Order: sequence, then structure tokens, then C-alpha cells
Amino acid sequence: MIDTLYSLPLWYAKLAAMIIFGSMLVVAWFLPYDFIIKGAPNRKRWRDLRIWATLLTVVQCVIYYIF
Repeated sequence: MIDTLYSLPLWYAKLAAMIIFGSMLVVAWFLPYDFIIKGAPNRKRWRDLRIWATLLTVVQCVIYYIF
């Protein structure tokens, strides 16, 4: 099993990591807005954690794609 994993090309690992990041992002966007904004002093758009999660996921995917 380990030998099979070691014989796979590196792009399989990159693809797997991007699929995991993408699935976490999908789960984050399915959370209700009231749950996301709970505890915030106001309902401004920049406090939406889903937007921040999207930005950070894009950055992470770019890093995984390059390296």
C-alpha cells in the first residue's frame, strides 16, 4: 500500500489537497448566515467568515499548486 502511494505522481496529492480545501469551503458556505454572524457587534459584510474562508482557501490552493 505504501509503495503504491509513493509511486503516484505529485499532482495526485495536490489534487487531493485542493479537493479537501474545496469541500471544506462548500461546507462553510452552507452554514446559515445567522450562525456565521452570531456574536458580531454588527452585520457588516466584512464580518462574514465565509468570505474570509474563501479568500484564505484560494491563497492556500495557489500555494499548493505552485509548490
